[in-house]
Amino acid sequence: MKDDSRILELLEQDGRASARDIASMLGLKEKEVEEKIRDFTKRGVIRGFKAVVDWRQASTKKVMAVIQVKVIPQAKEGFAKVCLDLSKDKRVLDAFVATGEYDLLLFVEANTLEEISDFVTERLATKKEVTGTNTHIILSQFKRDGKLFADAAAGRLPLSP
Repeated sequence: MKDDSRILELLEQDGRASARDIASMLGLKEKEVEEKIRDFTKRGVIRGFKAVVDWRQASTKKVMAVIQVKVIPQAKEGFAKVCLDLSKDKRVLDAFVATGEYDLLLFVEANTLEEISDFVTERLATKKEVTGTNTHIILSQFKRDGKLFADAAAGRLPLSP
């Protein structure tokens, strides 16, 4: 079990790490690591592999928002049904049921601010279960998915006059 956790931690840090490299780091056989990764994927422990992209460095504009959502819980399903439904929208990167004043926490990404606005007005405001939202537009990224955006940390935002 300890080896399983270490393999998963290494893959979480670098999804491109080879079975050979992981086996070498952990003192395991490459074939054993390959089988474990295959099993993790088959069982849904590993949900996918992805790159963490700095869209500004790629000269592509993206708008990100964190949206808090108040929801009326559904009988027998609580908040899960609404959260799952919203999760299916391609603009939703992450969706969580949370404690506090708001019930759901959504991380949303789009190409424009208007698309974020459309998501709030067309997907959220039209749901009878949604009783309120609080939208935060992301101005700068310093760390995402465990990766530091070092160049963002070097600069400061200009002050408004």
